[in-house]
Amino acid sequence: MHIIGVTDHLGNVGGAEISARTILVGLTKHDAVDRVTVIGVDDPGVARLDFEGVEVLPVDPPPVAESLPDFAVDLLIERRLAKTIQNNLETADIVHAHHRRSALALSHLDTDVPTVATVRDFWPACPISIYDIGGEQCTGCENRLDDCISHQGWDGLAEPGVKAYLLAKRRHQKPALTAADCVVFIADHLQDRLKGTAPLPDRTETIYNPIEIDIDVEPMQYDVPTFVTASSLSESKGIETVVRAMSKVTETHPEARLIVFGDGPRREVLESLAAEVAPGAVDIRGRVDPADVYAAMAGATATVFPSVWEEPFGRITVESMMLGTPVVGSDVGGIAEVIEDGETGLLFPPGDEAVLAEKLCTLSQDEVFRERIIDSARAASKRFCPKYITGRYVECYRRLIE
Repeated sequence: MHIIGVTDHLGNVGGAEISARTILVGLTKHDAVDRVTVIGVDDPGVARLDFEGVEVLPVDPPPVAESLPDFAVDLLIERRLAKTIQNNLETADIVHAHHRRSALALSHLDTDVPTVATVRDFWPACPISIYDIGGEQCTGCENRLDDCISHQGWDGLAEPGVKAYLLAKRRHQKPALTAADCVVFIADHLQDRLKGTAPLPDRTETIYNPIEIDIDVEPMQYDVPTFVTASSLSESKGIETVVRAMSKVTETHPEARLIVFGDGPRREVLESLAAEVAPGAVDIRGRVDPADVYAAMAGATATVFPSVWEEPFGRITVESMMLGTPVVGSDVGGIAEVIEDGETGLLFPPGDEAVLAEKLCTLSQDEVFRERIIDSARAASKRFCPKYITGRYVECYRRLIE
């Protein structure tokens, strides 16, 4: 079996690209696969991921990309990707588009080779891929566009042009998945949200992202209850919730500490809030090496994932399970889908610092319960290992070929 994988970026620009790389490299080790080729944009100045065993066919970005609107870049890149795919189809058995622009490229192909598109966020229904307005579920540009523009700060004199731009982009993206023979979603909730809002082919599946931690982790040692959270410091990530929860946790566990990894527009707000409600209990460290984050997580009492929006998947949830650290996450989106409450982790209503504080206190004082969560989570995390996920994709390919 010869598989052509298509990715928006060959470089390490985020979790989606890492997931695609992990799948493609994993396929090279499967007995049913003879050859794997990756076609992707080679962004200047971005270190290329290591596609060990994979034939790499780079596509140059448009030379004027940095001076063009995102929509115009989409149109140029999807055509460049499609041209390279088309020129390499002679021996291909499957074409698998892993991201948004890659999926858009499928509509430009002239081929009978089966095609697969993986959807990792809300882009088929949302021109900015979020489908969320300040923690509220969006119901589409038809009735929430004004709210979205206001929330993003795009209202004002330019508002008519912004609306026209977003609606044009949405019209272009919305039917894109009908060009694929099969669409794979990285979580059930993502598929459920997009059904009825974007046209889909008859074949759809859910296959989770593969997760692996390829860093030798030496857990940090803490002698007090210590909680870790790691994300961008934006409103949708809900870090305010865990900071406020610490003010309640320290009432019964005054020595407890929260370590926050990440940076973003809410950092100063969070620092001020921490000084006000939990002085001395919150350490905001900014961006650090991933190895340092894993070491802190591995030694922590719990990892907290307090997002107030529907995370499409939530990579950190599974990483924490694999490291043997209980996860306390918001009962929403991909976080809730991955965690079985009370078994493989703990869930709390998004934004509810009182319930979150109760969960953190329970893990701090009930060692037997905490160890049971750790054991169950480690066992559950095996369904996200690359070998298992690769096998799921090969099964999907076989059904399409047959």
